[in-house]
Amino acid sequence: MLRANRLKRRLAAGAPSVGCWLFMGSPSTAELLSHLPFDALIADLEHRSTGIGTMTDQLRAANGGTQPTLLVRVPDARPETVKPVLDSGAEGLLLPCVERVEDLAGLVAAASYPPHGVRGLHYTVSRAAGWGAYAADYPAHAAGETLIVAMIESAAGVQAIPEMAKVTGIDMFFIGPLDLSASIGVAGRWDDPGFLDLWREAERRIVESGVALGGTILPGYGAAALFERGYRFATLGADAGFLRNAALAALAA
Repeated sequence: MLRANRLKRRLAAGAPSVGCWLFMGSPSTAELLSHLPFDALIADLEHRSTGIGTMTDQLRAANGGTQPTLLVRVPDARPETVKPVLDSGAEGLLLPCVERVEDLAGLVAAASYPPHGVRGLHYTVSRAAGWGAYAADYPAHAAGETLIVAMIESAAGVQAIPEMAKVTGIDMFFIGPLDLSASIGVAGRWDDPGFLDLWREAERRIVESGVALGGTILPGYGAAALFERGYRFATLGADAGFLRNAALAALAA
């Protein structure tokens, strides 16, 4: 069944939204988290060794509960990478470390059907189109509901924000703070003045662009603090971190 993209609508309305990363490759974990009030779950294909089959099982398992938007972080914007992810039912894509207009435009093209892009017309039999049951309606649905997110994870990416914001189809810039800090040689040093200046510059440029600002919580900067700084989307953690922290808390008790 085709459904509205919950997160895309909340971003457009300026409503603060929260998400969770899925790093463990577990459909059961994805299913469990889908029953919590997250606005989005993000399956990861950048750092995980599992493939698209496991990712599809995660999407299938999470397609219930509170109906969070189901996003996938892809390792690159090549059409052969993007196409099967969307055909499997992902409702949006995150591209890591975007630094050039060409990179973002390539992602939009790979996610769009001709004449606006280069996505292959597999909707006659794809899972995303109900294995073909919604073939007549899916192309228009995909054009209006697919969420496109560019991750800003380097000083070069920060500088390119104003130009990248002009790319038609971008829904959100998501700041990845760990790689952002590493790009200037201060990985994970959240109180370093150089990182704080670059982080604030990224936030300022995104807010001024009019594109939705997203990111992840940091020590001393919870979701409420980020929303006060102009964020519309914040990830609160990941499946692996939640499990580890709960286990440590149980052991400490």
